[in-house]
Amino acid sequence: MADLSPAGSGLRTAQFDGRRLSEALLPLELAPRAQLQLSAISRWNALRGVRVGLVAAALLLMLIGANLATPIYSLLQQRLHLTALDTTILFAIYVFALVPVLAVVGHWSDHLGRRALILPAVALSAVGDVVFATSGSFWQLAAGRAVQGIAVGLSTGAAGAALGDLLPDRPTLAAKITLACSAGGVALGPVVGALLADGSDPLLTPFLLHAIALVALCMPLALLHPRMPGRNRPPATPPRITTPAHLRPQRLRLPRTGRREFLLAAAAGFISYAVFGVYLSLAPAFAAKLLHTDSKLIGAVVAALLLGSSAVAQLLVPPTADRVVIALGMAGLATGLGLVVGAQYTGTPALLFIGSVLGGACQGIAFRSLFTTAVAAMNPERRGSELSSLWIIIYLGSSLPIVAVGALVQVYGLLPATSGFTLLAALLCATLALAVAKRPRTA
Repeated sequence: MADLSPAGSGLRTAQFDGRRLSEALLPLELAPRAQLQLSAISRWNALRGVRVGLVAAALLLMLIGANLATPIYSLLQQRLHLTALDTTILFAIYVFALVPVLAVVGHWSDHLGRRALILPAVALSAVGDVVFATSGSFWQLAAGRAVQGIAVGLSTGAAGAALGDLLPDRPTLAAKITLACSAGGVALGPVVGALLADGSDPLLTPFLLHAIALVALCMPLALLHPRMPGRNRPPATPPRITTPAHLRPQRLRLPRTGRREFLLAAAAGFISYAVFGVYLSLAPAFAAKLLHTDSKLIGAVVAALLLGSSAVAQLLVPPTADRVVIALGMAGLATGLGLVVGAQYTGTPALLFIGSVLGGACQGIAFRSLFTTAVAAMNPERRGSELSSLWIIIYLGSSLPIVAVGALVQVYGLLPATSGFTLLAALLCATLALAVAKRPRTA
């Protein structure tokens, strides 16, 4: 068994290099070796902060990689004669690969350990980089996107659960890091891709350098002292035995506790990621038309504004239980979307930037509050599977809505298609805001 999460207090004494050490002499994040089945090389007993940093780096790097190509799609369209629908399909393929993996293996980290999924996911993400960098056709691009989706699907639930395990006394911080790395990675991806694409080979350089960074991250992950998932174990509890039956695909179920919080967070995430997906796939073209520029970096910055503002808000603004504030946050996302579309109708670039920042910041405040509350209500023993269920619903927002908008762009053009999507998203935001503001029924 291997993991990044703490095993807790475990045995009262432990055998360590032939000596018995009391738990009082062990760091809180150091699990007694007598309860762990260690591989020969996994002997690095890193501090808890180092473990948190490694998990956060893995999640951040993989999501950066999944969005490196955003500013390069215009070049790919020219080289491979791709349409706007093709581009949105490439975005959706990533989700179509991610969601089944989450559904099938989302609970595995609860039995095998968090690192058992995170480490191969990082390595697989590097493979996706190589496939995408050497692509010469739409189908090879699609294969690269699918590999990236599988990698993120393997790690999403495991990384969030590992952070929760590592920070059991600070669930708010665990949720903050999870969401900031998720939104931050998606926001930084286009900017990093644009900066690295200015070289002589704009397709190879970004993905090659990113793959090197992922391979480098694999080394400390492989050497790390593995940990057991779940709650602190009583002194006499033996190590958990995992059988093939534990790894069978399970039906997705709502959590037994905190179902209302789970559903609100899932709905907010679904709407948000639908907006993010459409924004990332079409914002560069939107910005190029409005700002009259072909600069990849400017298009990437515009694409990153919405998610970057969300990530910053999640880092700086503490979560709140105030239903009115959360409802206003969802309403602010709808308002921001309206300003973005209004910028194109009026030819006012300032509205594009203001709307992106406003919508992203409001979404970050609302979603982080709902997400933190939902995760705090989850059972630690099933945190991996329940988080995976939550992320499946959230990521579905990045699939079919994007393809639908891409098809509408083909038929009606960019502005009418995005206007219709914005109207629908604003109505859903308003409906969710009312549901959040409504006082829950007490038993």
